[in-house]
Amino acid sequence: MSTTAKVVSESFKPSLIIPWVTLGIIAYFCLPWLALEYGLTDATFDEFVDALAWRKNGATIVVPFFFLLFVITPRLIRSGLQCGWIYSCLSAFLILATFAYFITENLSMGLGTAVILLAFSALFAIGIAEIGFQRGDRFIAGSVIFVILLVCVFIFFPVWTIFQTLLYNSDGSFAPFQFYQIVTAFGVGRVILNTLLLAMSVGAATTFFGLVFALYSTRATSPLRYVIRVFYILPIITPPFVVGMALILLFGRAGMINDGLMFLFGPKGILLQDTFARSGYIYGFWGIFLAQTLSLTPIAYMVLNGMLATINPAMEEAALTMRAGRWETLRDVTLPLLRPGIANAFLLCMISSAADFGNPLVLGGDYDVLSTEIYFSIAGAQLDFAKASALGVLLLVLSLSVFMIQKKWVGQKSYVTVTGVQTAGNVIPLPGRLQKILSAFVLVWLLLVGVLYFSIFLGGFVKQWGADYTLTIAHHKELWLGGFSSGAWPSFINSLIFAFIAAPITALIGILIAYIISRKKFFGKGIIDFGTVLIFAIPGTVTGVAYILAFNTPPVELTGTAAILIITMAIRAMPVGIRGGMSALSQISESLEEASVLQRAGSLKTIRSVLIPLIRSTIVSSTAYSFIRSMTTVSAVIFLATAGTNVATTYILSRVESGDTGIAVAYGSILILTMLLFTLTVEVITGRSRVEKQVKTI
Repeated sequence: MSTTAKVVSESFKPSLIIPWVTLGIIAYFCLPWLALEYGLTDATFDEFVDALAWRKNGATIVVPFFFLLFVITPRLIRSGLQCGWIYSCLSAFLILATFAYFITENLSMGLGTAVILLAFSALFAIGIAEIGFQRGDRFIAGSVIFVILLVCVFIFFPVWTIFQTLLYNSDGSFAPFQFYQIVTAFGVGRVILNTLLLAMSVGAATTFFGLVFALYSTRATSPLRYVIRVFYILPIITPPFVVGMALILLFGRAGMINDGLMFLFGPKGILLQDTFARSGYIYGFWGIFLAQTLSLTPIAYMVLNGMLATINPAMEEAALTMRAGRWETLRDVTLPLLRPGIANAFLLCMISSAADFGNPLVLGGDYDVLSTEIYFSIAGAQLDFAKASALGVLLLVLSLSVFMIQKKWVGQKSYVTVTGVQTAGNVIPLPGRLQKILSAFVLVWLLLVGVLYFSIFLGGFVKQWGADYTLTIAHHKELWLGGFSSGAWPSFINSLIFAFIAAPITALIGILIAYIISRKKFFGKGIIDFGTVLIFAIPGTVTGVAYILAFNTPPVELTGTAAILIITMAIRAMPVGIRGGMSALSQISESLEEASVLQRAGSLKTIRSVLIPLIRSTIVSSTAYSFIRSMTTVSAVIFLATAGTNVATTYILSRVESGDTGIAVAYGSILILTMLLFTLTVEVITGRSRVEKQVKTI
């Protein structure tokens, strides 16, 4: 035996494969090989037994023998390098053969098959590590394989399914011109123009207002600046469509503002009669624009406020020393340094506006945008997946284009302010006249936001908004006092369970992806990197359509289960963990990890003992924000939730569509209070606002 082979052989530990072989064999005998029609919990005993692998004939009977072959190989072949090649080739063959079996037989994989494939993947990682991948580090090799499979199965495969739907007719025949026929059949140009006009208008408005708030909070001398620093949390803890409902309560045909104007200026007005008639102008472009502006301005504010905090006050002081006035300093020094932040805020809010689904659904009226057209293509009797796919591709291309502009153009700009970190010092106050104008604007804005949220909470305690303002708790009684199996309880409990499962998964996998991208080099890294770009850019409605198409047929059939909702929540919030992890890791020197490795600690022990303690705050931030995001998401889960897996946001939207506004706003107010309580609890436990910190990394 050569020296090289001897070294490899000594590093090979056959005991590492025993847990995975044991797990695979247990799954073979105890878990269903085939998917159960009504899920694992609702299946009868006979259905469960019939789905077990050992009850099937043919290929399934040889699975345990392959696992035993993995155990026998190291005893027959002492060379670790040769064992590595055998493990790699054999496990890769078994993974491909399993997929081929289910595809050719048109069967859906069960939980047992998923566990068996996981075991085969782990054995494949052990094999390629023995060959030398990632310098023989089994944990890193396994992590890379896991992340690549995750990105391919839950990001690339669903997106490819959308394109595949456009290339083939319902009968399976190739139709290369189907996309063109769909988008030219119903005036899609108008919908695209509507979406672009709305997105650009909201992007410009939110960036301007966010800049106003950021300047006021960091440069004003008024005590009011401390008040606006707390309003960043509102769009995070509020479901996307609740602001739209509040606007209807105020400005709708039966809204409080309309009632007031009718009282003063209507046909029987006490001031000027017959000068005002009820209006529904809140529906359409202006209603969506106002709702999205109110919802997204705090996001732009946080982006710009974080950048303003890093500007060294010495630069502004130098301008004043050169006899520049405060107006000139603001115009020629401060604002130019904010250009990348302004561009970043504009593009981020533009993407968010184009992807928003809740507010256009509630307030859209006859103003159609891509996100709602996608929904109506599937909802109801249409069930036109080809049309939904075509519109989804258009929305994906739009979002991805804007995101790439943000990533490439804004990311290449350099506006260094000496230190690049938050600096303490005496900042230059705003010009006196400007501060008075901004103070008035801030007061009006906060008053409007206060009235909106007050109407949400009040709307749940009146009999009929716009007709009978008698106080009542009937709406809350219907929601909460009928028992845990009725009213809003099932959807609320589902949301809590799904969010509590998805949040730590999101944070930990996000940190793992960030570590692999920022610290490791390997073939296929570009795949993961591009997959993370897609996660950031793909709108929620497109995700929902893609997951329906990808996981509604064999071999992976997940629609209608709780698993698909948890996966969707985790994938949708994954950018939080990735961005937070990359930001935290960029501040940690790699020499710390190298020192740990020199002390003969493996990568897993190094991550557990060195990195995790240093980025614990980032993990907490990612988990907290992911939980809130999972609780309030609607655009993707509305396509995937069923009667048995209904969640809070889909329940509220269903009541809105049926005209039960009182029930909807009552539930929305409870959801807001729940998220606010959770956020304050996290802040008290950790000593600072983790949610705000995490949003600033997005």
